[in-house]
Amino acid sequence: MSSPTYSNLHEKLGEGSISFTVGTTIKKDVQTLWDHVCKADLVKKYFTTDAKGDLDKGGEVLWVWGDEGALINILEVYPGEKIVFEWNAYNAEYRVTAEFIFEDMKTYTRLKIKEKGWYNDEIGIKSALANNGGWTEFVNALKIYLEHNIAFLKS
Repeated sequence: MSSPTYSNLHEKLGEGSISFTVGTTIKKDVQTLWDHVCKADLVKKYFTTDAKGDLDKGGEVLWVWGDEGALINILEVYPGEKIVFEWNAYNAEYRVTAEFIFEDMKTYTRLKIKEKGWYNDEIGIKSALANNGGWTEFVNALKIYLEHNIAFLKS
């Protein structure tokens, strides 16, 4: 792994009222989807340029895009069902909370990503919109990769 630029987690947890949910359905079983979200070696195939640590192992994980990285602190892991973590809000001096929810629908899996904690100010709104766009790219990249084996977001 190169030496990406990233910040330590901010002391303050965002407790603002702004939140969002993005999601998709993917024609794969829940275990396949879980592994492709959690495992660093698989996330690198469709979304990040590098990663250190698996989300389902707990502790801290680092996701990297080129020269920039994001430190993730895992809070809860319910295998095959849910992962909850905190990470720094984009361009804000506080952390936000993200929750990945996996729903086994037998012939496909529904994935929802909920994120919350931004303050209702200009920085909070812009940060929430940026993360909403990032998670939308994530679910789309994951879907295209798993259903068609195309990694279109790699740098």
